[in-house]
Amino acid sequence: MKHNIPIDRWDRASAFRHFIRYSDPYFGVCTELDFTAAYARAKDLKVSFFLYYFYLSLAAANGIPEFRIRLEKDTPVIYDRVHGSPTLLRNDGGLGFAMLEYRDSFGDFLKDAGPEMARVKAQTGLDASKDCPDTIYYSILPWIRFTSVSHPLDLPRSEGVPILSFGKLCEEHGRRVMPVGVHAHHALMDGMHIGRFLEDFQARLNASSV
Repeated sequence: MKHNIPIDRWDRASAFRHFIRYSDPYFGVCTELDFTAAYARAKDLKVSFFLYYFYLSLAAANGIPEFRIRLEKDTPVIYDRVHGSPTLLRNDGGLGFAMLEYRDSFGDFLKDAGPEMARVKAQTGLDASKDCPDTIYYSILPWIRFTSVSHPLDLPRSEGVPILSFGKLCEEHGRRVMPVGVHAHHALMDGMHIGRFLEDFQARLNASSV
């Protein structure tokens, strides 16, 4: 479910009116996070490490209202919850777009995620029919320890969907680290909100349970 945001009563109304006029209002940051505990926890649970950290990132994003705000014809709306759409490598070597719905429990998330990933990997073409605004786009680059990243954007028709990027998992001084990129629409959030997301995501990665 979504709700309209009354701009005149919105605490970031002035920032919204300023940045919504930009031809390219997206901004991005890249950093490295510690995945050591999350990697070990996924192995203990005998679950996919990718789906484990994917769920934790999606849970962190859902906890921050700004990550759930989207645009409808330049009007802001906020969703009760958002889902995740990662790029996957299909069995034929091409790219596919999956839609992994956010659930309140990791177990319920896993039940739906496995079949959806299998469906997309078996495709023979790029299908974006499940694309919707109440999602977060995920760009998965497991071959690259990137320090910066950019994305193709359909401007000016953007719905303000944030993009999360994950790179190569590397071992360093007994730790497992991975680059993480966050791109967002500046009319809908600021660097402070990305900082809050990264802080909460790292706390979830460090936790002993989902």
